[in-house]
Amino acid sequence: MAMIYSINLQFFAEERTEEATPHKREKVREEGRVCMSKDLNAAVAIITALLGLTMLGALTWRILTGLITFMMSYIGDKSLLQDGWFYYVSWEAIKDFFASWLPLGGLIVLFSTCTVIAQVGFAFTSQPFVPKFDRLNPFTGMKKIISMRSIVELLKGLIKASVFAVMIYTAIKNYLPISSKTMQMPLPVGALEYWNMLWNLAMRLALMLLVMAFADYFYQKWDFEKSIRMSKKEIKDEYKQMEGDPQIKQKIRQKQREIAKQRMMQDVPKADVVITNPTHIAVALIYDRKIMGAPQVLAKGGDYLAKRIRDIATLNLIPIIENKPLAWALYENVEIGEEIPEDLYRGVAEVLAMVYKLKAPSN
Repeated sequence: MAMIYSINLQFFAEERTEEATPHKREKVREEGRVCMSKDLNAAVAIITALLGLTMLGALTWRILTGLITFMMSYIGDKSLLQDGWFYYVSWEAIKDFFASWLPLGGLIVLFSTCTVIAQVGFAFTSQPFVPKFDRLNPFTGMKKIISMRSIVELLKGLIKASVFAVMIYTAIKNYLPISSKTMQMPLPVGALEYWNMLWNLAMRLALMLLVMAFADYFYQKWDFEKSIRMSKKEIKDEYKQMEGDPQIKQKIRQKQREIAKQRMMQDVPKADVVITNPTHIAVALIYDRKIMGAPQVLAKGGDYLAKRIRDIATLNLIPIIENKPLAWALYENVEIGEEIPEDLYRGVAEVLAMVYKLKAPSN
């Protein structure tokens, strides 16, 4: 006997398998949920700091040594017995300290900010700062602790720690013979050798962190896209809500009218004649005998639009003919892009004949 199984298709309809719509993405962005890798920000900041030390290290060293010399010069000085010595000395110390580290800090802030903007763009919202009392729920907190995301973050941490431990162990093993020789060198030469070893090790670790950060960014992007997926029912509901919103409909119609007006004004220079009444109505006509069965309305408008049509016609040397009955008949009965009806043939033909006569070269 054949078995018959009933399947509830509504269950599958609720699965979030569809990409998020632009409206959903904008809403999520307003809530402060964006795709960003903190590891990438950290890697860029560390590499910027290392490269900045290479470029600005001499300047920083010169300022700091000058500061130390300045502080040491006051030991046993009689000026320390005078009033206000502390403010003078502390001001000089603070000024030199910030002068030595401010350029490097500025570079780090600049490149870190550019990295964040490159990932999420400009997103200003106060939603993440709004208190949410559901975060105080211990059960919700346990779900966050024991979740797939927390497990992935734990694995990422273990992988990074293991990779860095191996790299540091290998570097120490390779640098030990060099370190013993460095101790026998003069202090400036030995210090420079130690600095080069430390800088090379730090740069290798930073580059490895950058590679892992790019992998983390692609994972974060995949996880973010997965988290904002929508079901087919949600997409339908959103479409119905947007279509049913009177304000959205009004904005769509307004945008459509603006686009139509702009396109209409762009076509006015192609017209053969503009018929007016003469101030309130203006209708632009075009007639090409080879491809048209009758003249067509290129543009029409009243009041402000009529003035714009006349201005464009004047600028492009298009004849402007005053004919009140014909202008009103064309304005009320013919839409833009349509050919004129037969009952207006005679009136339009007279106007076109007048235009052709004006354009004809005089003997």
